[in-house]
Amino acid sequence: MYIKQYIITLFLLVFISSCATHDNYLIKSINFEGYKPIKIDATELIIEQLYISNIEYPYIDHLVKQDLVAIINNWSAARLSAIENNNSGILQLVINIASIKAFKINKEIKIEDFFSSKAAMNIEMNLDITINLLDKSGNKISYVDLKVFKSQELGNNISLLEKDYLIQEMSESLIKDFDRLAVNKIKEIFYKNLLSN
Repeated sequence: MYIKQYIITLFLLVFISSCATHDNYLIKSINFEGYKPIKIDATELIIEQLYISNIEYPYIDHLVKQDLVAIINNWSAARLSAIENNNSGILQLVINIASIKAFKINKEIKIEDFFSSKAAMNIEMNLDITINLLDKSGNKISYVDLKVFKSQELGNNISLLEKDYLIQEMSESLIKDFDRLAVNKIKEIFYKNLLSN
């Protein structure tokens, strides 16, 4: 009798805990609410995308909830505020690289297996962004080069939902590092063109 109750109780605990873990992997879009814009003396902000997303191995940009290009576009809208003042030029953000790659750890696993099985993988995220301040003729006045990289191994004993969640968390961590670097560099290099709040 006690063994039967014990087994039922154990089964219920396992079932409830497995349901709870699914709630822990809720994938939320990265947003920039509450980010204070940096006001720069410029007539407009132009975004130029040199990076072309690839669907060939090892690139997985097209498989994630938010690719890095979309995140950088949202970041620039929240963080970079072009306000025309006395010597206004043009603020240009160039996306050189914004890639997410998944590398096979086990050489026998196919790339398709990454998101259809529990295959282990190494994720690499790479951002290479240039922010230029141009004069009205398009000549470069000053610029900031920003490069951020992250790498993480995802094991073969986690669910596909957990992998998606960890990749999104990794993207959020990468963009926070990028934001800190960008704000510091912009304040250092563009100090003559910054406007007070």
